[in-house]
Amino acid sequence: MSEQHARFEKTFTLSVPVDKAWEAFTDPKLIEVWLAGPIEKADVRPGGQIAWAADEAGQLVWDIIDVEPGHRLTYRESAFILPVATEITVTFEEAEAGTRLTVTQSGFGEGVDWQAQIESVGLGWGQTLAALDLYLRTGVRLDRFFTTFRSDLGFEADDVLAGPLVRTVAADSFAARAGVEPGDIVVRLGDAPIFSRSDLWLFTREHTAGEDVEIACARDGEIHTGRATLDAPFG
Repeated sequence: MSEQHARFEKTFTLSVPVDKAWEAFTDPKLIEVWLAGPIEKADVRPGGQIAWAADEAGQLVWDIIDVEPGHRLTYRESAFILPVATEITVTFEEAEAGTRLTVTQSGFGEGVDWQAQIESVGLGWGQTLAALDLYLRTGVRLDRFFTTFRSDLGFEADDVLAGPLVRTVAADSFAARAGVEPGDIVVRLGDAPIFSRSDLWLFTREHTAGEDVEIACARDGEIHTGRATLDAPFG
């Protein structure tokens, strides 16, 4: 797959009829349930925008490209959650359990590790939509995604059966200082065994920037360990 054709696509099931699922992506109060932060502008028409209040990290904006009410929504998401702007299409179909929601995201950009970005996008969609499904099923509104990260590890990885396979290591990051290299498979952080990217995210939600942590990786038939202090989240 080339960068030009790289895209994420996954189907989720929401436990509500299509009209309610559509509202979840077009009604500002419902969008705020699963995509945290107050919305200051909402015009769900081609050429319109859904825009969140800006903060120190910038501003999240959806530029609406195409709308077929109750069936399809296409928008361009600004560089905020990801380092580049991407195009997203969400389709809505009736299903026995409620609504079959298919998300397609593309435009990860040249010169980026798009494979790692796609893995991150998939995990992110699953965890943010979990907040929406929790609300639809129980009425409980709880952000378990955006406000919960307390540190950053400084590397990108892909999930393979053996564990997170390191693709890139950021300069002057926790991973770089601890001696992590591309091609390593992360097997432990502190005392916690690591099996997936989800485990990495859980670790950075439980441990705070500045903590001194040991990381263990499998490389060339051996276990390599290193120590460093954790970075600030997304820093």
